[in-house]
Amino acid sequence: MSAAIQKNYFLLRRLHSLSGIIPVGAFFLLHMFLNSRAAQSPQQYQWVPDFLDQIPYLWALEIGGIFIPILFHAILGVVIATKAEHNVTRPKHGWAENWGYTFQRITGVLLFIMIMVHLWQTWWVHTRIKLGNAQNGTHTEFEIYSLMNGLLKDSWVMTTLYALFVLIAAWHFGNGIYNFACKWGFSTSRESQRFALTLGLGIGAIGVLLGFASIWGLTLAPWAAAAQ
Repeated sequence: MSAAIQKNYFLLRRLHSLSGIIPVGAFFLLHMFLNSRAAQSPQQYQWVPDFLDQIPYLWALEIGGIFIPILFHAILGVVIATKAEHNVTRPKHGWAENWGYTFQRITGVLLFIMIMVHLWQTWWVHTRIKLGNAQNGTHTEFEIYSLMNGLLKDSWVMTTLYALFVLIAAWHFGNGIYNFACKWGFSTSRESQRFALTLGLGIGAIGVLLGFASIWGLTLAPWAAAAQ
């Protein structure tokens, strides 16, 4: 670990925890909420990219508010993981806390890989269409439902991976809320820590319900079979 990182390690740990809540965690919940519109109809789902495309300087918001915070959280998470002491066989605290700490590191790495793949499959496709329209003066539409329906409907492997994606992201965020409350001093007693964990996992469960509603709308809903 470099001298600069070691000197500011306490502050970096706090910023890492904070970035996992705002904006990364908040974006996760918003993303799941908007994606759940697929459980209403393809037209409701199409509203999401159509609405976002109307936001001025969306690219600046995506870079500054989403991509950079995710990279910061992910890279610093790797640094923290390399310094971590995983006491799952001889825990200093409790079995649940130590296994949770280890799973938080593992799911963080898995999430980063999954997010990169998801961006390639969706955001980059959308961006290429917008760039092509701007360059060629065309008006090609980005059809989000057809894209995701094609990815998931006929591939149980991809559907399973996206279901795991939702579960891993929800657990990582929910347990991250518990870690945030402990690191920032909001939960100092065992009772408050149990409340923070219950609250975090409850919020994560909401993310799971929204994410699974989206997958249902893309694969099993009545309109999913008729989609091309």
